[in-house]
Amino acid sequence: MEWHLTYAVSRALVLQIGPGGQLLARNSVSRQPYVLALDGLPVLLAFADGRTPADALVRLRAKWKIDEDGFATVVSALVTQNLLTPATDAGAESSLATGGFASPLSHFMMVRDSMRVMSYRRAIQRHCQGRSVVEIGCGSGILSIFAAQAGARRVIAIEESRIADLAAEMFRANGVADRIELRRANSRDVSLDERAEVVIHEVLGSDPFGENLLPFIEDARERLLAPNGRLIPSAIEVCCVGFEVPDRPYLDCQRASAELLELEGLYGIDFGPFRRSLEAEPGLFRRPLGDPGSSQFEPRILTDEVQLYRLDLAARSPIEVPPRQDLRLHAVRAGSLGGVLVYFRAHLDEETVLSTSPSAPRTCWPWDARPLDRLVVVKPGEDIPIITELRTFLGVERLRVALA
Repeated sequence: MEWHLTYAVSRALVLQIGPGGQLLARNSVSRQPYVLALDGLPVLLAFADGRTPADALVRLRAKWKIDEDGFATVVSALVTQNLLTPATDAGAESSLATGGFASPLSHFMMVRDSMRVMSYRRAIQRHCQGRSVVEIGCGSGILSIFAAQAGARRVIAIEESRIADLAAEMFRANGVADRIELRRANSRDVSLDERAEVVIHEVLGSDPFGENLLPFIEDARERLLAPNGRLIPSAIEVCCVGFEVPDRPYLDCQRASAELLELEGLYGIDFGPFRRSLEAEPGLFRRPLGDPGSSQFEPRILTDEVQLYRLDLAARSPIEVPPRQDLRLHAVRAGSLGGVLVYFRAHLDEETVLSTSPSAPRTCWPWDARPLDRLVVVKPGEDIPIITELRTFLGVERLRVALA
């Protein structure tokens, strides 16, 4: 910790009460939630408008008796978690995440996905020549290298995890280090002296929202992207289809309760309360979906595609993902409907679409196959109501799809 360096609270900070009642803080999907002690919250608030630790300590001491060593320990922990981040791009760098997407292995899996890489390359070559470019979450740096090779006049690559060190080496090895400025920080904590004409992003998970796509894009549109600038991708379709799950015995609530009855005799213990607790939460036992396949989706698809959302990321209006109760899975084949496959189509530009649909070529994104609450025997022509909602848990957004 530098006592005279100005720190501010990370713009990506999310506070949430955890399952055990603790106050949890998080600003990255590449970090585990941090348990924020009671003395940590006023310290965070002391830095809300950007202050040095020395000034923040004076501010806190106006109200409380604060021990300097204890204060320094709390501030150092908040800086290490990047909950406090340097307020300017000069000076110390943000503390980089070491989990999640910091691993070279995850980026290797992306790089070997030629469908993904070449789709982005085509869009980048069409739109980056002579333009200022920002990449959010550059990872190993491949897409930023493509932008420099396409003739971008300026490239800023932003990365919040330790994989940024590999990106820097990749830029040097490919002769573009003089044309790419690497910012080691969360994109929501980066300020630019000039807004970019093109913002490249790939914060898409198998669950399209699972890498906090919306907060990143809304912040990029507000602060990083020039008026009439281009996002790559510029639009996302989120869809699903229903598929067949065999009606076979599995460890469900009823079977678990029966097993506890047998164990009563073996252990000599009354498992009545245990059985009742399981019966109160039947969702604990999920029907197994089997192997979804490797090169192609193997379960038998029973329904037409239904579009859950179409997100125009380039629009200046807020991106709306409201709960929906007007959706129907339309059956085209008879069978036992037991799961849905959620996928996306990313419109990189007007010509190139990258899809994780079961009918598209396989990509590095795993199948997002989800069990439904129960099996539904369907016939062709039947409509099965479903609902969707976007939920946030421990700072990470997830899309829920369920039977109505």
